[in-house]
Amino acid sequence: MVASLRQRPNRNTPINGAASAAQAQPGGDATIRGGGLAAGFALLLEAGDAIAGLANLPPARPPCSPREFAMRAAGGGPARLVVAEQGIDDCAAALQAGLRAILAARAQGRDTSAAALTLWREFDRARASLMAIVSRPEPTE
Repeated sequence: MVASLRQRPNRNTPINGAASAAQAQPGGDATIRGGGLAAGFALLLEAGDAIAGLANLPPARPPCSPREFAMRAAGGGPARLVVAEQGIDDCAAALQAGLRAILAARAQGRDTSAAALTLWREFDRARASLMAIVSRPEPTE
């Protein structure tokens, strides 16, 4: 799980038929790039579920599907897509470090529930921030 957070597909790699959707829709390049974004968001949701388990919490209900997240980001224009991509990367880096530390402490027989709960709260805030990025309407000038 920890290693997979940093190994998300290339941002320019289409997944789930994104290439054909990109060819059929205006703004196709953003849709193709969104395929990697969907995969990255899916990995973050999976990591969140793993962290919730370590914190003795039930898995959280995702705010939207990874594909919907990517489509919202792509629909917000190139700048919003870049911010969403960077947010995913930043969150993945933080979660990777936190998960690695928790798993190492757990392997030594330590109680990691408080650390896992703290990391889950950080994940929850980061996920909410990512959703805010893709939910904001474009500013009008």
